[in-house]
Amino acid sequence: MMRKLMALGAMTVACGLLTATVAQAAGEQQVNKYGVSGSITGGKGATKKKPKPIQLKFAYTVDEESGFRPSVITQYSIFFGNGQVNTTAFPGCAANIVSPTGVGPTGCPKKSLMGEGFVHNATGATDDPTERNAGLLCNLKLTLVNSTKKDHFWLYLFGKKDNPDIEARCALPVNQAIDATFKKGTKSGTAGTALTFKVPQLLLHPINGLDNSVIEVGSTIKKVSTKKKGKTVGFFEATKCPAKSPISVDFTQEAGGLKQTVTNTVKCS
Repeated sequence: MMRKLMALGAMTVACGLLTATVAQAAGEQQVNKYGVSGSITGGKGATKKKPKPIQLKFAYTVDEESGFRPSVITQYSIFFGNGQVNTTAFPGCAANIVSPTGVGPTGCPKKSLMGEGFVHNATGATDDPTERNAGLLCNLKLTLVNSTKKDHFWLYLFGKKDNPDIEARCALPVNQAIDATFKKGTKSGTAGTALTFKVPQLLLHPINGLDNSVIEVGSTIKKVSTKKKGKTVGFFEATKCPAKSPISVDFTQEAGGLKQTVTNTVKCS
């Protein structure tokens, strides 16, 4: 009888410690850390007067300093040094086509489809940042689509349960287009273009009490060109192609509204 009581007591203490650990973790503010990479192809010899169409590859990873699940990110601003866009030179896709009730990118003009990529997420309970629920796997296919609105860009995300393509397999169905905007600017003395967007609450918290935290993203904007007033223009162009071109990303996380800026360089060739 004494042994049973001792065992029960040990189990109670262990459960208490576990509860305390989770509670302590839940009280911690998640601090994300990031990695950014990419490459530019086709820009060699580009100048401001004679820009060149390019293929742009871009990727980033998200981790957390204490090993927790990363805090969800509410807003991004991605600055591409020595880059510019020509959205009005290409067909665009209307909002009603990429809306949750629309047919998606398959209904968009073919020449409005500018690239693709993937988004990987870690999902878990909002009040337990240590949780990464494998049963709630959420991978999303990313399609990059030119908009009918000048300097706007659709980031179309799709995923569903039991999808044969694991890169578009998400436990909770996602059919969402994010309206992103391009804007020219300068950072650290380098002229370029920033792509800025806010993430809808439905993607951050698909169910009340659940966090969908981005952990890895990869994307490619295709090298495409067309004629505009007799001049060849690219959708995304390099205005200069140094051996290393700067890239800067502002990440704003939900926990505490903490904003972090990550700067790197990408190879241009």
